[in-house]
Amino acid sequence: MSDIDKHPCSEIDLLLEEIKHELARARTKFPGDNVTMLALMEEVGELAKATFEETRANVRKEAVQVAVMAIRVVLDGDSTITEWRKQKGLDPLI
Repeated sequence: MSDIDKHPCSEIDLLLEEIKHELARARTKFPGDNVTMLALMEEVGELAKATFEETRANVRKEAVQVAVMAIRVVLDGDSTITEWRKQKGLDPLI
């Protein structure tokens, strides 16, 4: 049985809705494709800190923000590393 099978669909659906809502908010507040990788790393650091020092609710909030930034890397890319990727013979992130 996979981990997803252990959780009721409503709990997963609720989390995905929370992520979608936060994604929309983040894209409105910080539009574009600048420094998404840096922002992702910042969120990972905040999640680590919250895991050791904050409530479960804050850990969830930070985990959602990590998910959102990972999604933004996939959907929006990061123009700040496009030239570096090109020099390495890599395709752009978007």
